[in-house]
Amino acid sequence: MNTGGGIRALLAAALCAACVATATGQTGRGDLPGQVRTEIRYRDGTVVLRSDTQEKSQSLHRAAGRVHITFRDIVVTGDEAVYDEATREGFISGNTRFSQDGDRQWLSASRAEFNFATQTGAFYDATGFTDREFMISGRRILKTGPDTYRVEEGGATTCPEENPKWRFTAGRTDIRVDRTARMQNAVFRIKGVPVLYLPYVVLPVGMKERSSGFLPFHTGSSTSKGRVFSEGYYQTLGRSADLLLYGDYFSLRGLALGAEFRARPNQKTRLEIRGYGIRDRLDQGGAQLDIDGESWLGEDWRAVARANISSSFTFRQAFSENLRTATIPMEKAQGFLSRNHQSLSTNIVFSREAVTFPGESVVVRRIPSLQFLSLGAPLGRSPFFLSFRSALEGLSRLDSLLETGGIVQRMDIFPRITARIPSWKGFSLAPSVGVRETWYSARVSADAPGGVDNRGLHRSYLDLEIDVRTPVLERTFHRKGTGGIRHTIEPFFTWRRIYGVSRLDETIRFDAEDAIADTNELEYGMVHRLYRGAPAGEGGSAEILSLGLVQKYYFDPTFGGAFREGEANAFSPLDTATGFYRSTASANFAPLSATLQFTPRTGIHNDVRADFDTRRGNWSNVSVATEWRQGPVSLSGTYFYINPRGGAFLSGNHLQAQVEFGSRKRGFNSRLTASRNLQSGQWLNSNVRVGYAWNCCGLGLGFDQYDLGIRTESRLSFSFTLKGIGHFGNIREPEGIF
Repeated sequence: MNTGGGIRALLAAALCAACVATATGQTGRGDLPGQVRTEIRYRDGTVVLRSDTQEKSQSLHRAAGRVHITFRDIVVTGDEAVYDEATREGFISGNTRFSQDGDRQWLSASRAEFNFATQTGAFYDATGFTDREFMISGRRILKTGPDTYRVEEGGATTCPEENPKWRFTAGRTDIRVDRTARMQNAVFRIKGVPVLYLPYVVLPVGMKERSSGFLPFHTGSSTSKGRVFSEGYYQTLGRSADLLLYGDYFSLRGLALGAEFRARPNQKTRLEIRGYGIRDRLDQGGAQLDIDGESWLGEDWRAVARANISSSFTFRQAFSENLRTATIPMEKAQGFLSRNHQSLSTNIVFSREAVTFPGESVVVRRIPSLQFLSLGAPLGRSPFFLSFRSALEGLSRLDSLLETGGIVQRMDIFPRITARIPSWKGFSLAPSVGVRETWYSARVSADAPGGVDNRGLHRSYLDLEIDVRTPVLERTFHRKGTGGIRHTIEPFFTWRRIYGVSRLDETIRFDAEDAIADTNELEYGMVHRLYRGAPAGEGGSAEILSLGLVQKYYFDPTFGGAFREGEANAFSPLDTATGFYRSTASANFAPLSATLQFTPRTGIHNDVRADFDTRRGNWSNVSVATEWRQGPVSLSGTYFYINPRGGAFLSGNHLQAQVEFGSRKRGFNSRLTASRNLQSGQWLNSNVRVGYAWNCCGLGLGFDQYDLGIRTESRLSFSFTLKGIGHFGNIREPEGIF
């Protein structure tokens, strides 16, 4: 391509032309009224020149007035232009604009030089986009190839203002469209003020494809861990996988290392593995492993692997990033292969479950478990349905009182037949009968080592159930402006009899399937519902309130002699009436459980659940969850009260609330979350987030506080987000309270 001197010579020759010559190709009326159109054909395309006036001298074309030049997907416009059809070079000035690939690349300049043969050019005092996000500007921008640029004495930003909020400037920037912008001796500026010098910077531009490289360095502070310095390296592994390696250095604790691996080889398979660990100077170190993988196979088969395990509960309390993982004493690792086809489900399961109680832990393993489950299939043309559950399993258990040692085999068969009886005047009756047989290769024995005797145990029982549904009572109250309020009452009764369970005290309890006792019970209740609007047949209605009341009456409060007065009793059906049940004193009546859900309008939802002790006349357990969203304001909260009277396993009085204002997408945003143990008067956790999001960047500040026994910590964090580049800092979003 000729330099500026060559172009000026071409322009001078064109200006000296004394006559109008015929161009090679075709010349005719332009696309706009009064314009001239010239087509110059080449082997690789056609140059179309349109303008108000045109002159030609030998191979030089001079155009003036609303000049518009196109070649394939390239468009150049301006006030005056000179084009040499022999060399395919040109010069254009006055309100110059260049675009390519449907305006995905465009530049505005005071003047420009271009060459259609090499698709190169020079643009002076130019500004524009090489993608749809990053705006570049420079004293001179060179187009060095079909998809490459070089910016001299310029910069890049995603802020559209004349004085952008942030901008990278550099003496030289090399850009490859849809890939990267590489800057040498770059300066990061905020409102034109230099704040950071970087000898070399690579910015992701264009399609934002993943690329390997070091992550932005960040730092923070903590009262229990000291100053933290964090750095990481990101490596792409082809188009469907990547790996992140990072380290956190805590000045008071030492170096922690972490890794994250992600893979998605196809639309039906994904895998994520995360690991983190530290050798802590204060002896609270350990390691954490999280796995989440899933793959849909052929013939309705699905493979899943999930794990959330750590080396110790102390480590999780000290280093977890949220209250839930730091306080829930439960870990689970599971891998299974399942097939759900019609009403039949097949499952092959490997799992490890661990629950940590104060002073003891319970670990249960399945290695493996083969399960078959049928939800129900009709028996020919009869009104009977057959459902069943069967399993062949290898299990082990370890706690402070019992150790199975090797694998305990358990075989379980549980078929059930249910009769479908046609309803009559709104009454429906669904009786069912099931027989369960379970064999164990070992049993509990106080005299055996580890509390387990390797003698087999057989358990069987009969399970009868009759479910009764009565007609729904309904009434509509017409009110102006509401469309009417419809009230329904849905009563129900269920009688259940389990008979034949024996030697419950000799049964090893691996899960809830083993903790079953005899029962003769009647469950009864009703559900009240309020709807706003017309019935469903008249245009539909919305439920605004539901109140469910349910209670059980035990005809045999000793459950066939399985209940032990003054001891902690944990078995079914005690745990079916309420999640927090009395276990030391027998009674004919279970607590009355109430569930209230109130949704007066969109954005407001309330959920209240409570157990009323009819014998003592007080509420024993209460939970409240509420959420209110209106415009930029959001309020939510949860409250749990567990009454320790009556021998409940747990006691508690806990409140958690969250207030949020603003939008995280644009403008000011803030969030306050706090958790308090009202029983001890202790603030367990609180976090505050404030930030502001502009059109091209965002700033956030965070403060976290923990008081979890071994962990007393206050932590300050920050974040800075640049549109098109990424997130800088160590702030993490707090977890939701639901």
